[in-house]
Amino acid sequence: MFLCVEERRCTVCGKEIQPGPVWRVVDGDEARMIDAVLGVGKEFLNSAPTGEAPGHRTCMIYAAMVCPFLSSPEGRRGEASDMYGADLPKGDARGSGGAIVAYNDYGFKQTAAGPGVVYGAPIEIINYNRAADLQDELTAALANDETVTGKAPAWLGEDEQLMDSAFRRAMLSPAERRALAAQKRAAQARKRQQKQAKASRKKNR
Repeated sequence: MFLCVEERRCTVCGKEIQPGPVWRVVDGDEARMIDAVLGVGKEFLNSAPTGEAPGHRTCMIYAAMVCPFLSSPEGRRGEASDMYGADLPKGDARGSGGAIVAYNDYGFKQTAAGPGVVYGAPIEIINYNRAADLQDELTAALANDETVTGKAPAWLGEDEQLMDSAFRRAMLSPAERRALAAQKRAAQARKRQQKQAKASRKKNR
């Protein structure tokens, strides 16, 4: 899910992210590249924007374990995506390997395709292949992470369908927003015409 990162809120739990590292789940290819760079003490920086917002360490470990796509190599993508130049077809398998990566910072960037997140330099990595590989990490995190206590903020609401609709609206490109606005105006015009025609028929009886 994409949230407004300018508010520094976790994409999983919705709570505030304190100043410091932010976490994100990456696929096998990117995980291997980051792992190799960190292993030799070099800096890796990818300036390409993504629609994936950051989160707390514990939340991202949990997400990697419960998401059907992220939790196993056989997991397949539920929806296609071509945002920010990434051609990701529906049904594409996750493949071998993955990681939860800590970045020193991130920024919010508006692009022609819509809002995007640009991450800073990776500073830590937790590699995994299947959800079970993260069980010990999650157990330790739950025992020590104060962000997992309490309730979700009220603004997240309790209706998952409304939350999903809000997310999808936030991910629309400017062109898609204009197209939807035009469709809405056309639908409203049809309703007015139908109402006027009904009133006219009733008057002429």
